[in-house]
This record gives sequence, C-alpha cells and structure tokens, in this order.
Amino acid sequence: MNHETSFSVTRPARALKLLPCLAALLGAANWIDAAAPAAAKEPTRDIRHGTRQLLLDDWVISRTSRLTKEIGKAIKNTNNPLIRRDQPWDRARADLYGSAVYDPVHERIQLFYAANNVPNGHEDRLAYAESYDQGNTWTKPLFDLIPFETHRRTNLVMLPPAQVMHGPCVFRDDHETDPAKRYKLLTSSYPDTAYLGIPRIYEHRGMFLYSIAKPQLPPGCGPPGMYVAYSPDGIHWPTPATYVTNMMSDTAQSAHWNSQLGKYVAYVRARTKNGRSVARMTSRDFEHWTKPQVVLEDATTQSLYSMGVTQYEGLHIGTPWIYDPASESRGGAVIWPELASSRDGIKWERQFPGQPLVPPGAPGSADSRQIRMASSLVVLDDRILLFYGQTNRPHEEVDMRIEIGMATLRLDGFAAWRATKDEGVLLSKPLRFQPGVLYINAQVEEGGHITVEVVNIDGQIRAGYEAAQCQASVGRDSIEIPVAWKNQTRIDLGVGETCRLRFLMKKARLYSFSVANEGGGSQ
Repeated sequence: MNHETSFSVTRPARALKLLPCLAALLGAANWIDAAAPAAAKEPTRDIRHGTRQLLLDDWVISRTSRLTKEIGKAIKNTNNPLIRRDQPWDRARADLYGSAVYDPVHERIQLFYAANNVPNGHEDRLAYAESYDQGNTWTKPLFDLIPFETHRRTNLVMLPPAQVMHGPCVFRDDHETDPAKRYKLLTSSYPDTAYLGIPRIYEHRGMFLYSIAKPQLPPGCGPPGMYVAYSPDGIHWPTPATYVTNMMSDTAQSAHWNSQLGKYVAYVRARTKNGRSVARMTSRDFEHWTKPQVVLEDATTQSLYSMGVTQYEGLHIGTPWIYDPASESRGGAVIWPELASSRDGIKWERQFPGQPLVPPGAPGSADSRQIRMASSLVVLDDRILLFYGQTNRPHEEVDMRIEIGMATLRLDGFAAWRATKDEGVLLSKPLRFQPGVLYINAQVEEGGHITVEVVNIDGQIRAGYEAAQCQASVGRDSIEIPVAWKNQTRIDLGVGETCRLRFLMKKARLYSFSVANEGGGSQ
C-alpha cells in the first residue's frame, strides 16, 4: 500500500481540463489515472452497520498523503499500584499473571491474579479483587473459601491443581448456555522444581514443553500440564479443575470464545530460536485442544514472552510482552507491552515495533523494569482499561515483588492518523454499507478540521457530498462525531453500490469511523 500517493478524484469538468497540464508540470503522468486500476485491483470492504473501522491496519485504507500514523497514548493511573502486596498470602507477589474481566450484570471489573507468599519461589494461588468505579478503587473481598495459615477468610478463590498456578486466564463466556459455566479458566500448572529441590519434570518436544512420564512430584500434586475449570461467577469454582493435556505453557495464557469460528481460541507459549514465541490452539468444547501452532515470533535478539488477545470491532488486538534478556544486567526495562493486530487471529502484524503501548517508568520508579499485561483488555463504553503487573526488579530475580497497575486509552485509541498544519488526505478502499450516519472518532485542534467527501469508484465525487459542503469538525475531541453535509445528514447509496470515503485533515487525529443509525455509532 502506498501511503504517499496523490489521489485521482474527479472534480467538475472545468477542473478536469487542467489535470493534464498539472500532471505534466509535476512530472507525474500516472497521477491522472492512478485510481482507475486501483479500483479494479483493490477489494471491496463490506462494512458492518455500527461496527467501528479502526485505522490500525490497512484493511479499509487505500492510501494516505501528508499523514503520519502514531501509536495511541495510554495514561497511567496516578495512584498506581492499585493492588498491592498487603495480605499474608500475596506478600511476595500480587502478580497480574492473570486476567481482568468486565461483569455487565453487577457493573464491576473483576481481577484474577496470582497471589504468592514466598519470595524465593512459586506457590501461586488464584486470588480475586473487584472494582465498582471503573478501576479506580479496589477491594479484596474476604470469602470463607480457602484459608491461609491462621486466616480463615481470604480472597483466594482457587488452589492450583499441580502445586503452582502458571498464568491463569479467566474469561466470561456469554455464549455459554449453562450458567454454571459462565466463567472459564485455562491455566498451566506444575510444581516449582528449583524451589522444592526435585528433579526436572519436563522435556522439549519440538517447540513445546511436555511433562515427562512418571515425574517425581510432591505429595498431593496433580499431573503437570494444562487445566480448565468452570464457575458461575468467577468466585466459586465448585468442581476440581479438569486436566486436558501434559503440555506445559510456562507463561500467561490468553483464551476466549470466537463466535466467527464457533470455537475457543487460546494463545500459549512456544519455544523457538529466540527462546519464547506465541502459539495458538483451538477447541470446540474447551477441553479437547488442537496441537498449538506458532503464530508470532520475533526476528531479533528479543523474544515474545506472552501475548494477551482481545476481540475488538472485527479485529484481534494483541499486547505482546517484549522480553529483552540483554537488559537484565544493564538495569533497563526488561519486559514491556507493544501492539499487534490480526483480522483472523492467525496472521499477526506487529504495529509500531519498538514503541511500548504502556512505556516503563523512569529508572528507579515502581514500574521501571517490567510491565506485564493481563490476558485481555477491559473495554468500556468510552474508554479502554489496560491492567498490568509492574515492578522495578529484573525478570531473572525470583523475588520480583510485582504489584498491579492500570492505564487508560481512549476508545479505539490504539493508533491514529495525524495531520499537522499541512492538510493531509486518507482515501479508503471501496466500501459497501447500509445507509446511515457517518461517525468519526477524532481529535481536532483549534484551527484544524476534518472534512469528508464521498467518492464513486470511477473517481467522481457524489453530488452533495463535496468537501466544500461538509460541515467541518473544528476544535472537537470526541469518540463519536457525526459528519454531515449542507443538505445531507446520511450517506444513502443504492442497494449494492460501493463508494470511497476521502478524509481531508488538518491539525487533527483520526482514530476510526463507522456508519450507523442516527444517535450513535454503536447501534
């Protein structure tokens, strides 16, 4: 895709007479008819009514001119860490080697984290915290479920089936018909052999780790491998976890129900030439899983420690943890999240490589060395919440003292196309959609604007949808700005017709657009 190509959009006949002369002056003979072959070659994108079209990848973008794509700005909560190591059972680590889930029934955010009480090893148990004010304040409710030492009431909700809970992922499954299985858990579980002083229990088979036959295990320890479990509310897990495979994924897992596939999808760890990569496996029933396949790996000396995945407006948003082992001894950041996207969950594209989505803090600060993302993002009506484990200690140090922080991103705010004082242009691919109001998610500075033209495939601007007729979005910052023209408030094409949208921007950022019913892009 060419992001610095001029546009062939047919102007009125008087302007057409000037185009050959202009093209000759510019030495760009192909400028005049560039759009004609592009229209034939480019796929038509069917836009689902009300689905916001993010501009993170090129799926709806034909070309841009005088625009820059920039990563979104995540704002850290000033009170971080929000969840601290303040209980006897999580005094060593309150680690978001786990999940954050929005519960629409009780309008709360539920956080499932690994609580560890020993600084020199792993005894991770599943603990629970909740927030009723969009993540700003948290409580650790005390239940009569799992005691710890002399404490009868704790916020522990599940014990590990095989001594240690490794990267448990909890998610809410709203497609599930059995309310007793509304919440699901996928975790790896196996004992910390170094801490316990027992022989190694795993072996490498290709790019994955598997438990050896007849490993030496401590009393009461289940078989090492992957487990699943079910709960009606994420707090009560009435039946023991089910053992599903002897594969061991020694990282944070990420899993969800994919309605398009009609399958569960999980992202786990593979061991490739760079040490750590991301693999994907699927299941129809959450208990019988396909052999994992590598879907993302790094080509540098860094590796991909884990990746949380969130289904978002027709995209899969990935937050890969970048692990730089060379920084362990240098004192710099060791693990941080970046951004990846995919249309099918298999073919991934890393966006802005080398630019953290949530940057580690300044040297010595509480999050200066590691930021470890949750298994998925929490998407609210007007913002996105990013939860993560944070520490100023290196990864190679067992006593990492991790606590939990939060950052906020505007809705659709993963990336924006930015225009400065010179007007820039973004031209869409051919689009087909139901009649509706065009909405944009944008920031427009004072003295700037965003106007939109509706252009036929042959390059002709549709009458009434010229830029001069568009009521420019000036000085506005909103996730949902309706676009209107002097005599048009909707885009109403004929049945099956296609068009392009041409965004003209100055001193502005454009995050997404949608075509929806009047009153809201989410309809």
